[in-house]
Amino acid sequence: MAEFSFYQPTRLDFGAGKLEKLGRVTAAYGQSCLLVTAAGEEEALRPLYDRVKNILTQAGIRYVHFDEVVPNPDIKGIAKASDIVRREKLEVVVAVGGGSSMDTAKAIALFWEIEQVDWKEAFAKYSSPSAVYPLPGSRALPIVAVPTTAGTGSEVTQAMILSDQEHQDKECVYHQAAFPQAAIVDPELCRTLPPYLTAVTGFDAFTHAFESYMRELASPYTRLLGIEAMKTIIKALPKLMREPDNMECREAMSRAAVFAGISLSNASADIPHPLSEVIGGAVPRIAHGQCLACVYPAYLRFRVSNRPEKCADIARLFDPALAQVSAAEAAAHLPGQVEEFLKSIGIYNTLFHLGVTREQLAEMKTSFVFDILPFAPKEILLGMMDAAYGKEQV
Repeated sequence: MAEFSFYQPTRLDFGAGKLEKLGRVTAAYGQSCLLVTAAGEEEALRPLYDRVKNILTQAGIRYVHFDEVVPNPDIKGIAKASDIVRREKLEVVVAVGGGSSMDTAKAIALFWEIEQVDWKEAFAKYSSPSAVYPLPGSRALPIVAVPTTAGTGSEVTQAMILSDQEHQDKECVYHQAAFPQAAIVDPELCRTLPPYLTAVTGFDAFTHAFESYMRELASPYTRLLGIEAMKTIIKALPKLMREPDNMECREAMSRAAVFAGISLSNASADIPHPLSEVIGGAVPRIAHGQCLACVYPAYLRFRVSNRPEKCADIARLFDPALAQVSAAEAAAHLPGQVEEFLKSIGIYNTLFHLGVTREQLAEMKTSFVFDILPFAPKEILLGMMDAAYGKEQV
């Protein structure tokens, strides 16, 4: 008899215009908040941040704006923001932005009481998505998440990807208290997302659904969510690259990102995510979704050989006619299908073509990660890194 666990505690408000509920939703948790965003230097972001501040003010909520989130959020920024929370006695953390903003907000909400976090210990301790951990302090602050991309699904997960950039270390930290209490998913907020960010965040969502589908922790719930997310992304994302103002596709991608995030939070990721974190730790300028895209061709060739039934399920999403052939034959099509998909959204690249040096690749391959990952032998994982690098390999 099958056994599985499933947990999703985040209250979700989904739909166009739902941002207007932010004041009421936040007020349910407190009357003061830390507003966490990326820098407002880009012209496209300023109107949104002003709108958010106005909504909070009208609801009678005092806010302090922390607008120093960086891609691959660094622990130094988390420490600075936590100081603000303690000094201002703030009650809620409101994250508006992509995965980096939400991951930063989660870390602040979880570690805000700790003046000097031992991050090496934290990275080692909070390493399992299925564990139930004690709190690092006396309590975690409530989180309200408002995604402005359709990709990470961080608004419905307990995971946060954090970087110690001084030591070129990038890790995924998990804690059940890091699930946002509430998420407002308004697809209209993705309308101004540039094409490249649309592609890399959209592919990130695809990988969440794909990898959680591959894992042994997958359950009937996560498989349903994952299949629906992948089917939606395969149809909507290439069209959205051609029609960036297509709000039907924007809504579909936002919905798929949530489904994929819920699936990921319960069944976890596979090989590409830890490898992409090694790449991102060494070369932070490369977007997470692009790192994944570099790893995927070699990863798929490996998975087709040992998970043909599951790979066949996904190949048939790309081409329903493959339902007429065996699982092994259908699965064999998958690497080529995904490569064509990556080309269609403009992110089919190698690390070499993205400017990564041979020295940087060699440094990546010394990561301790390759000694502890349980998914495949070390030599296979290192071979995937070489394949991701492309020509001019070490």
